[in-house]
Amino acid sequence: MKKLYIMLCVMALGVSVANAQEYEAPVELWDCEQVDGSNYHGYSFNERWEVDFRVENQDGRYTLTAEDIVLAEGLIQKYIAYLNREHENQGGMCPVIDEHMTKYRRQYVGFTDVDGFRIAWVNFLWDDNLTDEQLAQDVLLTTGGCGHFWHVKINLDTEKIYGLEVNGYGETSYLPRAKKRAPRISRPKHSGDPQRIRKTGIIHSDEEKLF
Repeated sequence: MKKLYIMLCVMALGVSVANAQEYEAPVELWDCEQVDGSNYHGYSFNERWEVDFRVENQDGRYTLTAEDIVLAEGLIQKYIAYLNREHENQGGMCPVIDEHMTKYRRQYVGFTDVDGFRIAWVNFLWDDNLTDEQLAQDVLLTTGGCGHFWHVKINLDTEKIYGLEVNGYGETSYLPRAKKRAPRISRPKHSGDPQRIRKTGIIHSDEEKLF
């Protein structure tokens, strides 16, 4: 009887191990890549990273390559002074952006439009209190801060730089995510197994919002 009990326990353990081996942990989709150039530093977010904004005539998302970012930075350096000739929300205590390009850290997001063109959206942030960990955590949208915060778009195929937007005056505020999704429950193949939680979105805690 004792031997039979031991055999049943071993068999139950074997089934449990087999079930555990069949479960495949979900792969984390969110990813960003650090970008460093001779006069710029930042993070590039791939096409799977969900953002709360769109570009004109958007058709999809695109993962920018290292060559794309080099091209985008070259076009920005070449044309930003002309594009910024009116110095909107700049001057006085607010920096003129094209005079302080090395002060800004970047965030890069890629799109495609209905014509098949690749669009790079580049976010510029000048905040000495902002850490690299926070910069890599998510695309940061802000209000206020004037010339310390701005973004611009580059058509990588036509090499056109456009859509310059400089923050207005006032105290800087980091905007929370417009979309907040609860974690999705990823169920194992066998219903008897415990449920495992898969995070499928960027969910900011109250502490993370305090930049």
